[in-house]
Amino acid sequence: MNLVNAMKRVAALLGILALPANPAWADSIASKVEELGKMKYLNVSSLKTVNRNGLLNIQAEITNDSASNQQLFYRFKWFDGNGFEVGGEEPWKPLTIYGKQRQNITTVAPMPQATDFRLVLQSPDNETTSPSSW
Repeated sequence: MNLVNAMKRVAALLGILALPANPAWADSIASKVEELGKMKYLNVSSLKTVNRNGLLNIQAEITNDSASNQQLFYRFKWFDGNGFEVGGEEPWKPLTIYGKQRQNITTVAPMPQATDFRLVLQSPDNETTSPSSW
């Protein structure tokens, strides 16, 4: 093997190593959460991702800062490596989070092509800019 080929292989290897293993892991919580209105009492306090058996697994911890029970509706949007939405639109899922409690939401991507996601949240107690925006 000559020096030029060896240098090409090293450059290719360095390029592969520079890529993140999973772009979803490197992003902040705020970049992964889409709130429909500003949450008054509920917030995503923790967000974890792992790739198991070729599928993206998500665990989001939702914290209720209020002493009252809060209703939450959520769904996930899934995206491929190019940023295109995959897997279709999920239905809204209801969740009650009791006063001053934390609740985990766990899910698995619907297909191996889903390498990124957004957690979409809405709550009846969200603050909105105007009532007509709903």
